[in-house]
Amino acid sequence: MTGSGRRAATLVLAVGLGLTACGGDDGGTETPTATDSTSSSAADTGSSAPASPGSSAPAETEAVTVTAVDFDFELSEDSYSAGTYTFEVTNTGTMPHDFIVERDGADVAGTQVLEPGASETIEVTLEEGDYSFYCGVGQHRANGMETAVTVTA
Repeated sequence: MTGSGRRAATLVLAVGLGLTACGGDDGGTETPTATDSTSSSAADTGSSAPASPGSSAPAETEAVTVTAVDFDFELSEDSYSAGTYTFEVTNTGTMPHDFIVERDGADVAGTQVLEPGASETIEVTLEEGDYSFYCGVGQHRANGMETAVTVTA
C-alpha cells in the first residue's frame, strides 16, 4: 500500500471509530422516546405535523401540562380521547423525576430524568385503551407516583 493509500485507510478508520464513539449512552436504563421531544421551555408550538405519513390533513395536537412534584403528577387534563397529545412536563419537586407513558405493560413514550426545575416536552399518540403515567425513578412508582388513564374513542 502506498503512503497516500495508508493515510486514506487511516482516515476512514478514524472517522468510523469517531462515529461509533459518538453513539448514544447504553448505560442499562433505557428510557423510551416519543415521536418528538424538546427540553426546556423553548418548545416549538407554531407547527403541526401529520398524524402519519401519507395523511393529507395535519393532526390536531392537544397540549397537557404535567407538573411532577414529589411522588405525584398534577395533570391539566383528567379525560383523554384517542389522538395526539403534547405533554409539557416540568419537575417542580425536590428530587429527580421522569414521566413515562405505559400501555399493556410496555413503555410507549417518556421523558429523560428531569432534575428539579427542569422541563421537557414529548408528543405521543394515544389510542383507545388503558394507560399508566408513572415516574420510573427509583421507587417513585411504588410510592404512588402513578396515574391510571383510560383513553376513549
